[in-house]
Amino acid sequence: MLRFSVSQWVTLFFAIFFAREALALIIYRFGGEDLPLPPEVGSDGVEFKLLSWADLDPSLGGEAIEVDMEGDEIRPLKWNPEFNIAPIAEERGGEYIRPNVNAKVWDGDINTIWVAASYLCSGLSGVRHFLCTDDFARNGTANINLGGNYLIDRVRLISGLSDPSRTVRTLRVHIADVPPRSRVDHPPAYLPYIVEIRDNRKQTLDIPIPPQKGTSFLQLAVGEHNEDWEVHEIEIYARGFVEKAAYVSDIIDFERPMAWGDLRWSGGRDPGAKVLIQTRSGRDDDPDIFWRFTGRGEKAQVSRADYGALKTGEKAGTAHDQDNWDFWSAPYDFADSTGAPVVSLNPRRYFQFKVDFLNLEDDGGMVDFLELRASAPAASNLVGEVWPVETRVGQPAQFTYALRPTIRAGDTGFDQLEIQTSSIVQSVEAVRLGDQRVEPKIVAQSPHRLVVRFPRLNAQDSGALVEVDFVAQVLRYGATFDVRVSDSDRPLEVPQGVNAGDATGAYEGNRVSVATSAREQVLLQVQVAPAVFTPNGDGFNDGAVIGYDILEITGAVQVQVEVLDLSGRPVRQVYGGADGIGEYERVWYGRDDAGVLVPPGIYLYRILVDADKEKIEKVGLLHITY
Repeated sequence: MLRFSVSQWVTLFFAIFFAREALALIIYRFGGEDLPLPPEVGSDGVEFKLLSWADLDPSLGGEAIEVDMEGDEIRPLKWNPEFNIAPIAEERGGEYIRPNVNAKVWDGDINTIWVAASYLCSGLSGVRHFLCTDDFARNGTANINLGGNYLIDRVRLISGLSDPSRTVRTLRVHIADVPPRSRVDHPPAYLPYIVEIRDNRKQTLDIPIPPQKGTSFLQLAVGEHNEDWEVHEIEIYARGFVEKAAYVSDIIDFERPMAWGDLRWSGGRDPGAKVLIQTRSGRDDDPDIFWRFTGRGEKAQVSRADYGALKTGEKAGTAHDQDNWDFWSAPYDFADSTGAPVVSLNPRRYFQFKVDFLNLEDDGGMVDFLELRASAPAASNLVGEVWPVETRVGQPAQFTYALRPTIRAGDTGFDQLEIQTSSIVQSVEAVRLGDQRVEPKIVAQSPHRLVVRFPRLNAQDSGALVEVDFVAQVLRYGATFDVRVSDSDRPLEVPQGVNAGDATGAYEGNRVSVATSAREQVLLQVQVAPAVFTPNGDGFNDGAVIGYDILEITGAVQVQVEVLDLSGRPVRQVYGGADGIGEYERVWYGRDDAGVLVPPGIYLYRILVDADKEKIEKVGLLHITY
């Protein structure tokens, strides 16, 4: 009779269990119900899950904000110019500030009346006189926080229906893109006004609103008058797309850690709109941490359910669970819809994506479908780094990519390594597994991609250092070398991405991007503070100060300071001009060139100095959170 040791039994159990449970490929598709099935469907070990965009569960983190999900696609809401948005302000997070609850002139019911009592500013004295703004007083204002940012098309005032003599004659309209900082029960007549009408005789008056960037607060003020006026209704009509919309998927539980493959989607956008797709992954089912006050000036962590049951004064806020969830990734290039590798950390059990729509009047976007591929991991952990981390632009240089795998029972192992980069990969010089040099096989090579094969690494090779020496020509600073590993015997499985980190003590970089050379550091020295900033308008760490010293030049040189996403796409030009020797500071407040706050995540700053017939660049990281 065969006898097995405990370790052999454990190994046998995992082999049997994962052979039964592990699939070669899992494909999730959101939307696109009428589209053909992916070509892999029908092959052994492939599971395909089709979900409707409307399959959202708030308890699993799913949310649709200002998104139209009718049909097979998602798109931002577009307002019907005949739909009165005033009655829905409260349910959208707004507030009817004045008139009070007993005089609802925003509710869509003309039978509820606000009696705008008569007053004359000249008749007010002392403190009461200061209640007036020229001939408009506080008690003549109607104020509404709309609960969102709208392009207001027109305001309709209905007054004097029961008695034409009580029709509002004099009025002003004031709008603002943000509500007043200090909300008061009787707001004054704000300036500047955008429309003024005097000697009105219409009981139903449509007031066109001039073009604006966006409105979240509206005030209609009635001027001084010597008899009561009756306001039956104030209606507000918007046009165009909502300014911002977002679709956040449920947190997807894959039931075991998975390697992420490509993200695919189909959609479109108008010239003035943006569609931002981002992902994140986690080890547990909740990316947030919840806190309550203990009553002793301290905080204690509680569950999401317990936090929801707390009273307002007991809630101590929430925070991102950085130990178990990564931040939202930088947005994927919307043009890469044929397949962009997921950059979120892996292997992880939980996955979530979101789609942000940033719209401009009649310019919006849409997404037909979004598709994610995932497979059982080749390794439980992959940590990699490149060396050296400094080079000259456009000059061929030899690099070493060092990879340290953690391979456990149930992991598939791997025998291929793929490098993708914006640089030009010219050749492979050597491959080493541990201390042994092996003969590599070049499986695929193009200017920006290289796939090399070597003897397979399995669980018994866990922890062995893999090193690939290659020659590449770096075309820009901050260029990254993205690496994935795969099993050549399992072509349906997705390649697994490598996480940047400390793969070996032999190299000090611990990163996969290339920065500036020593010569450039002599001429250009950069300091950035804070390392992580929060542009939320609270007056604390709202911007990143990019400071630089220019040294060893004669005369003035052209300098550009810009912010890029991790793929190298421009986000914001912070500064462009001529600087001489000296110290400089430029501030980025977390907005793109359109003035829109960028999503949280990691970005690159780049300083370019055109000095002495050579271009000097410095690249580093900026981290935004909210």
